[in-house]
Formats: sequence, C-alpha cells, structure tokens
Amino acid sequence: MDAKGVTRALERVGAEHVLAATNLVRTGRVYDLGLDLNSSVPQGPSGEFDPFSFRWVHLPEPGHEGLYQYAAESVGGTPHIGTHIDGLMHATSGMTMFGGCDFTEVFSADGFKSDGIGSVAPIVTRAVVLDIAARVADPLPDGYEVGVRDLEGAARDQKVQLRPGDAVLVRTGKVREYGVDNEAYQRAQPGVGVDAAIWLFDRGMAVLGTDTTGTEPLPFTDPGRTTHQAMLVERGVHLIENLNLEEVGRDEVSEAMFVCLPLRLTGASGSWVRPIAIV
Repeated sequence: MDAKGVTRALERVGAEHVLAATNLVRTGRVYDLGLDLNSSVPQGPSGEFDPFSFRWVHLPEPGHEGLYQYAAESVGGTPHIGTHIDGLMHATSGMTMFGGCDFTEVFSADGFKSDGIGSVAPIVTRAVVLDIAARVADPLPDGYEVGVRDLEGAARDQKVQLRPGDAVLVRTGKVREYGVDNEAYQRAQPGVGVDAAIWLFDRGMAVLGTDTTGTEPLPFTDPGRTTHQAMLVERGVHLIENLNLEEVGRDEVSEAMFVCLPLRLTGASGSWVRPIAIV
C-alpha cells in the first residue's frame, strides 16, 4: 500500500544533488554527527519508550586454546532513542498519517505496510548548518521557538543560501546536556517552530535535522499544530534528531557533504543512524 499521491521530500534529492555535494569536499575532514548510545543516555519518555538494553549472548570460554571462538551481544530499545531518523509513519494527526492514510489502513503487527523506515534510501546530499545558538544564545533557552527570522538571519550571517534538495541542520546547543543532565535534556527544549519548518520546506528542504530530542520546542504549545505533524504527516519530511552539531558549530561549518544511512528495518517507524558531514 502506498501513500495517496503525496511526494516524499527526499525525492527532491537526485543524482545531481549527490554530485554537487561531493564538490563541497575540500579537506577530507569528517565530522561525526552521531551520539553515544548506551544505557546512560536519555532513554525517552518514561513508560512510553523501551530503554536501551545490552546483554551478551555468547562469549569465548577457556579451554579452547588456538580454536576459533567469538563474542556476540543482543541490543534492544526504541529506535527513537539516541541519534535517529523519524520515519514518515512515526507521527499522526489524530489517526491520519502521511499521505492521508488512516492508521488502521497501514498498521500491522509486523510493521507499517507503507513508508516504513526500511524503505528509505541512503541520504547523500548537501547539508546546510544554520547555527541559531551562535546568533541568539548558546545554548538557546528551553521553549525558544526558532522562527523564520532566525533562519533568515543565520543564513545571511553565515553567507549560505538554501537550495532545493538540502538537508537543513539547525543548531540550538541543547545537545550539550545529552548524557550529562538527562533529566534536563528531556524535560524541555528549544526547537524549530511550525512556520519556520514550513518556510524551509517551501525553499526545497529535503530533510530536517536538529540537536534536540524532539525537533520543535517542548513541551508542545499546541498539540494540534506541531512541527512533527507539519513535516512528517503533511509534507513527507523526515526528521533527524539528537544530532551532535557542536564540532561543526565550533568550526563554523555552514555547508558540507551529508551522509545518513537509515537501517533497513522493515516496517519500523524510525531508525538509529550515524550521520556524517564531510568538508
């Protein structure tokens, strides 16, 4: 089953965008935009997300000197913990999902019948890093809504232009609490407001990433009008959350080649990722 004639924003990225992104590589410097994932990091809403788990299922044993042995582990947890990408079926507006589908039409116990995260192709395109924290306050205060003027001002100050097919990465500075003060990191956050996200989409944005756990200001000011609904449900824009944008911010990187590889988790609503930016 497919969405009802709605274009996914990642379809804006073509071979020409991949080639153009490679032209941004000048030094070969690779920025790791992913964060550690273990039982000590923020685990998501209590009682709503399964926390990250790790256990050994097989280990080498003494008494077999010179023979092949191995170690293997089992890991688990909700894939919206840590650095991850939201699938288009992660959010609903009521019971309505991306493409106008009703939740009951696309849901199954084995995973979503359409637009599961496993169907998302590798993402390779130009990234634009808009450092709002550098302009306003570093970090932005909890509840701060990044607006259109913030985005316009950052692009102007950084002398960078938005282009169709871009991955737009918004830095708030909030991520410095990740794994340090998990309660504060999850309690509230700044983020990209609905109008600002739509403004980016209207300029051709293909995917939106932030250094926060929930993209938009939290707690929600209006649960009936959220950035998640505007992007995932209404416009088919994937959201990448819990990015580490501190190094690119420190080095004043405004554009880079961006690579993000969702796991092929059939029917899942999201995936852990380890994105990189290359300059």
